[in-house]
Amino acid sequence: MPGMMRTPPPTARPASAPDGRGDVRRAALAYAARGWSVVPIEPRGKRPLVAWRDLQQRIADAAEIEAWYQRWPDANVGIVTGAVSGLVVVDVDPQHGGQDSLAQIEREHGPLPRTAEVATGGGGRHLYFGHPGGTLHNRAGLRPGLDVRGDGGCVVAPPSVHPNGRCYAWRIAPQDARLADLPAWLLDPTQPGGRSSHSLAHWRQLVREGVDEGARNATLASLAGHLLWHQVDAAVALELLLAWNRVRCRPPLADDEVARVVQSIARLHERDGDTPAAV
Repeated sequence: MPGMMRTPPPTARPASAPDGRGDVRRAALAYAARGWSVVPIEPRGKRPLVAWRDLQQRIADAAEIEAWYQRWPDANVGIVTGAVSGLVVVDVDPQHGGQDSLAQIEREHGPLPRTAEVATGGGGRHLYFGHPGGTLHNRAGLRPGLDVRGDGGCVVAPPSVHPNGRCYAWRIAPQDARLADLPAWLLDPTQPGGRSSHSLAHWRQLVREGVDEGARNATLASLAGHLLWHQVDAAVALELLLAWNRVRCRPPLADDEVARVVQSIARLHERDGDTPAAV
């Protein structure tokens, strides 16, 4: 399928601290220039060194970042996920079954798209996806060994040093691959659209105005869930969303991609018994 590929787990490799901690400072400045909100992280750790609630709403400027690394020259760097950075990150922890869970998801929903990816210092993977808009909360334990970092989340970024002395490193750097659209399976299967807090006005506006690249898959998944929750037949939902995609998505997805999204959400509804509660 165009643009899709299976991504094998990163091979174990030794890593050491960068040649000079200025590498981390320079990386923090580069991430901020890319439009990602950054935060200083304790040396060889994962806890932010500053109160960072406001950094979920704004991006620190260069002077602020320079001041952090003058004060803490050995600090790691974190990237704040969510709408502020336009990022959602899937954390794959192989020590808790994450790679097996990811392989199972690929069998169910198809291979992952190529996107920016980090090999973590602990031997795991961070997969970077575009934020679909709205609010997408963190989710711990999506499946064994799989966590999602969205709004209100943070990930340690290269070239930070893990407590074990290994470095975080880009397997696929962001300048080498555009951020892929968020896969439909990342939506909460217990809230596939119909039981969300969205108002009727939200759905009407979404259908009327459409979405841009980066939000197409997740929006189609939400609309599919909304229709299925209201007992629209899956085949009817597919035809409606094929037509909506062609007219309202900028640019439209391929028809087979729309079909995969709708089928994925339909399977989630079937698996979880998603039928409306009696009133």
